[in-house]
Amino acid sequence: MDRPSTSKARGICKYYQTLRGCYAGDKCKFLHGDPKTDKSKDAATRLTPYDQSKTCRYFASGFCKHGDKCWFRHVPPPQPKEIALQVDPIDEVCTICFEKPTLYGLLAGCSHVFCITCLKEWRDPKAKSFDVVQSGVHKKCPMCRTPSKFITPSSLFYKHSDPRKEQTISAYKDSMARLPCRYFVQSKAKKPFCPFGKDCFYQHLNDDGTPYTFVEGADASMRVNIIIPPFDVKLLISRILASPPVSRAPLFRF
Repeated sequence: MDRPSTSKARGICKYYQTLRGCYAGDKCKFLHGDPKTDKSKDAATRLTPYDQSKTCRYFASGFCKHGDKCWFRHVPPPQPKEIALQVDPIDEVCTICFEKPTLYGLLAGCSHVFCITCLKEWRDPKAKSFDVVQSGVHKKCPMCRTPSKFITPSSLFYKHSDPRKEQTISAYKDSMARLPCRYFVQSKAKKPFCPFGKDCFYQHLNDDGTPYTFVEGADASMRVNIIIPPFDVKLLISRILASPPVSRAPLFRF
């Protein structure tokens, strides 16, 4: 895994290349290698042993937005024995691409496994026909058709019966609620608008700092209305009566 260089400028450990070696071990805050002479992608030349030994607390809690570019180690938290015995490696394969997801997409209401990339492609209305978008099937689970209004990115997979799944979803909502909604910010000068309405995870604030509340949710903006243009009934009847009769040729000739 290609990891970025540390943001803290540290020198090279002067004991690392000596006969005695470095006694600090994982607690050493200096580089064990020269990044100028060593062109390999080994993390030891770019991260100190102290940095390499630290684990990512966001990954352990359920989601790390940096993914493979994170500075810290991604170590899954220990699972209880009764849950660990029930987990089968084949059960954690994406049901669309049949690959082991690096980032899962959790749906509320079902326990099917998806990687977030496949799930976003399934829910994208741009690649769907009018009938599919109108039926709303793309907003449901591809396997069991359980409705789900949102996707929760997660570094770990949890079944629907696992209480940690609800904790991961709640933590994701809380983190998103601290960020301003870009749709709301762009439209606030004219008329506040957000395609997700009250179902939006992001922050909707007025100029005075009070929260702005939408009446409707995402279903209202996703609703498809068929508009039939008005027409004159009398004009339509007159054109039908004025049209010449259609002569039909016999089907068979004797």
